[in-house]
Amino acid sequence: MGVHPKYTYRRNGEQLTLVGPPYADTEIDVNRGNITVYMGNVSKALALLPDESVDCVVTSPPYWKQRDYKHPEQIGQEDSYLEYIKTLVDVFKGMRRVLKSTGTFFLNVGYKYQNKELLLIPELLAAELQKNDWALLNKIIWNKPNAMPSSVESRFTNVYEPVFLFVREESKYKYYLSVDELRLPISNFTVDKRPADIVGLTVKNTLFKDKKGKDEGYVEKVYRTKDGNILALVKWESGEESLIIANNFMKKSQIEIDLVCPKCGKNIRSDVDINEHNCKEFPIPKLPPKIDFNDKEELKSISKSSFFTTARSYNGKYKISPDNRGASPGARKSLFGEYLVLQRRYNILQPIIADYLRFWRKKKNITTKEIDKLLGYSDTAGHWFRKDTGSWGRGGSIPLPDDWFRLKEILGFDDIYDRLVTEYHLVLQTVKPYPEGKNPGDVWDIKTQPFPEAHFATFPEELVRRCILAGCPQEGIVLDPFAGSGTTGKVAQDLRREAILIELIPEYLNIIKKRCRNVKEVIYVE
Repeated sequence: MGVHPKYTYRRNGEQLTLVGPPYADTEIDVNRGNITVYMGNVSKALALLPDESVDCVVTSPPYWKQRDYKHPEQIGQEDSYLEYIKTLVDVFKGMRRVLKSTGTFFLNVGYKYQNKELLLIPELLAAELQKNDWALLNKIIWNKPNAMPSSVESRFTNVYEPVFLFVREESKYKYYLSVDELRLPISNFTVDKRPADIVGLTVKNTLFKDKKGKDEGYVEKVYRTKDGNILALVKWESGEESLIIANNFMKKSQIEIDLVCPKCGKNIRSDVDINEHNCKEFPIPKLPPKIDFNDKEELKSISKSSFFTTARSYNGKYKISPDNRGASPGARKSLFGEYLVLQRRYNILQPIIADYLRFWRKKKNITTKEIDKLLGYSDTAGHWFRKDTGSWGRGGSIPLPDDWFRLKEILGFDDIYDRLVTEYHLVLQTVKPYPEGKNPGDVWDIKTQPFPEAHFATFPEELVRRCILAGCPQEGIVLDPFAGSGTTGKVAQDLRREAILIELIPEYLNIIKKRCRNVKEVIYVE
């Protein structure tokens, strides 16, 4: 039998030793994973919590007419399912106040039958929540491979339940959700291409406005530097040549980087971090070392001509509707072949750049219209100072590299973001898997999990784990307003998140204490 590795943590300056999992870090913060339990009416307990204090809600309220807990304030025994839905909508109105603007809300509610008819209680509840300032992002199907057998013969056995993913309506363009935490490995899809195989491929320039004969070119030679970076010598239509960094085929098209506040030392990685960073200092990007373009060796392709990937005859369904061919990577490849495009090298948090440019514009005391006039644009500069950008493509944007330096001459700002904004590389456009793995999709196969002390199948830990990993930042707080046996608290603690649990039924407190190893405080709600 193997011996668990040792981990250490510090408490009050004293170094202590912890043996074994679940933590992989070498130092454990004992303040992580604390549980606070509120015993009493859920709405009254929620009223005690501060505004925007919770990062993620994961909950499964009592199902309608499922169990009678013999408590006068219980939810689930209303006379009608419509009254039940209204009660939950009211509870979640109060909960909405305590959820951060970037927070997520995972809600599991089960189906019920009445007079032989299936009641769409989950969907009706979701629709009512949408009318009450919640935005619905997903209906996740929790498929139960070990669903309880049923003797019913007049219909099919129910083997799934929905889990709805909500965010606050006003926050549907900016919230925390890390799909990467749940990505699945891809074993049947690879890009069988070596760096030298891009010799001869077309290069398209969409990053610079002032192209001067550099709209398109092709890769003439490929080099590897002493540090292992790949460089491509691009020959443009104008006859000019450029030596450009080529991105790794199997990695993300943009490099994720941290920004560190020089005052408080906080790492800024996401919009959530930006919202919670109160220092007035601009964070400094932690960029990789500059590449030495001089110390390099040329890489030879086996046969230059064999690696040209040109457009071929395409007879798929998008042939009759070419305007929609962007929906199919295969169609794009068949129509256009493989090629390379110029792209920013780093993933940039646009709100930070917008704040930075606002600061310098205010210092210079110049309007966006005046900047447009100096640059020869119309209604362009204003977008650089807006903070509403993202995959949804709203109004904010980042200046292109050539505009950045022209803007620098006007505003006179320093160089802390020059490399971040203006460095670029070549990205291969082809049919390939997402480098971090496959999106898990909205159907989750998770077995039910019996819990003897509760005498019924509880919210399974794996379902809660996925919700927390995706919806709660590493230092975040999870809330379950219908805690039951404390599954959400246990999983949050295992994942080193703090949790707030609210439970009405007194008998569940001992179960919660048994399952959650670090209950910091129990508050009885009057």
